[in-house]
Amino acid sequence: MNPHGVSRRKLLSLVTAGAASAAGLLIVDRRNASGPRLPGISPVNAGGPPRKRGSKTLVVYFSKTGRNYPDLNLTVGNTAQVAGFIHDRVGGDIFEIHPAEPYPADYDQTVDMAQREERERIYRDIKPGAPDTDQYGTVFLGYPIWWGEQPMAVQTFMRRHDLNGSKIVPFATHEGSGFGNSLTVIKQYYPNADVLDGYTRQGQDVYRDPDGTRTEVGSWLRRLGF
Repeated sequence: MNPHGVSRRKLLSLVTAGAASAAGLLIVDRRNASGPRLPGISPVNAGGPPRKRGSKTLVVYFSKTGRNYPDLNLTVGNTAQVAGFIHDRVGGDIFEIHPAEPYPADYDQTVDMAQREERERIYRDIKPGAPDTDQYGTVFLGYPIWWGEQPMAVQTFMRRHDLNGSKIVPFATHEGSGFGNSLTVIKQYYPNADVLDGYTRQGQDVYRDPDGTRTEVGSWLRRLGF
C-alpha cells in the first residue's frame, strides 16, 4: 500500500485538493499507536484462563506479491523479505498467512477492497495450516500497513489464535505511516501479552536495499537480545 492507503488514481486528486484533512484519507495511517480504543475489536479469550506457553519461537506474517506501491511488481513481498531475515537469525518456525481467496492482483482493486474490509470489519478467511500457537513463547508478527492497521486477513489469524501470555514482536512494512494503529490493534486483541519494541521499514526501501534491511533487522534483534 502507499503511504496513506490511497490508490494511484486517487492520489493526484488528493494532492490537488491541498489540505489533507479535507480529503479525510491522509490522516488514517498517522494516528498515534497508543491512542484510544479502536471500535470492532474484542480481546481474544477475554476472561478465560491464561494459556500455558511453550518455549519455541514462531515467525508469522502476511505479505502481498504482485503489484505494489510505487509501481513495483514483486515476486517476493516486502514483508516476506523481512520475515526471512528475522527467521534466518532467530530460527524456530515460520508460517505465512494466506487468504483463502487472494486479494486482487490489481493494485487499485486491492486498495479499495482493503479499505472496505477495515471500515466494515470484514474478516477475510484464511487457509488452514497454522501451527498450534500454544507451543510458542515468542511470536514475531509481521504485516504491511493497510489503512492504518494490519490487513484483515492478519486480524482473522489474530482472532483465531490466543497469543496472550506470549512475547509478541511486531514488524511491519509501510509507505510513510510507521506502525499506524497496528500496535493498538495487537494490544486490544491480546491485553495480557508482552509486546516488545517492533521494527518498521518502508516497503520500497526493503525492495531497493535488501542488504541494508538485513543489517537493520540484525541490529534491531540484537538490541532485543535475540
